[in-house]
Parts: sequence; structure tokens; C-alpha cells
Amino acid sequence: MITKVYVDPKINKGLELLRRSGKKASLAATKAEEIIDRLQHGRVVPDRLGTVTKHGELRIKGVMKYDLGSGYRLITYKSGQLLFLLYLGSHDDCHRWIENNRELTVEQIQDRCSELSTCTPNPRKRQLATEAAAEEDDFDPLTNATQRDLRHVFCGLVGDSQ
Repeated sequence: MITKVYVDPKINKGLELLRRSGKKASLAATKAEEIIDRLQHGRVVPDRLGTVTKHGELRIKGVMKYDLGSGYRLITYKSGQLLFLLYLGSHDDCHRWIENNRELTVEQIQDRCSELSTCTPNPRKRQLATEAAAEEDDFDPLTNATQRDLRHVFCGLVGDSQ
């Protein structure tokens, strides 16, 4: 399970660039933001965050590439319980980034990344929400209704019998 998520500053720059680069690039930026949003809300299973590329990434152990569509990728790196969002760009840009960063260590990566603030769900809040939903399901709005109220509301069904 992932306990901490880190983001390289290049991710934000990459998102801005993609948003300004056209429709397909903008859609890729939206998919990347959805993945980041899932990470921030504690729904973290790395291989289920988004569509992973078909052949994965074999050049660096622990690296996963997410296919954002139209030739755009998001590169992440998992080390133990830490997940790093490292690079976002076109397929060719990601290929170059991987080739140029093969020798990075976890410490170097962690030094240049900032921790992503996550909103992990509080178990007590989840329990209260579940109890409220159960009470809501049991609520019957007609428990205090009189026969007269029912006849007035459903007068079309019972005729004009007031």
C-alpha cells in the first residue's frame, strides 16, 4: 500500500504546457489530473490509477507509464510504500526522460520532489456517513401523514372524496 506520494515540479509545468497545446493534449492533461486527484483522495492502487502502457517500462525497475491517450504519458516510480510522479509529456519526451534519468536514486528523486498533500478518509467519518445513509434509507416520509393528507396528495387516484 502506498503511504506517501511525491510530485516532481516538472509535472505542474507539463500540465500547463499540455493544457495550452491543443485539444488532444488538453484531454491528456485532464486524464493526468484525474490520476493525481485519485492519489490526493487516498484511492491509491498504482496499477489501477489509470491505463498503464501495454509493455510497461522495463528500463528502470519500479517505473510505470500511464497512457493518457494521443501519445502522451505520465511516468511514475514506486519504491516500497512511496510513489513518485516524475514526468508528463509526449511518448518521445518520456522516452528521452527515461534514457537521461536511468541512474537516479530514490534519495535523489525524493530530494527534488515535494510531498503531495493527501486527504485520506477518516475511518470514523466513513462510519458516520454509512450510519447516516442507513438512517436515510429507513426514513419513511409518510409516517406522520393522516388519511386526509394522503387523500389530498393522491386525490387523482382516489377521486374527489374530501
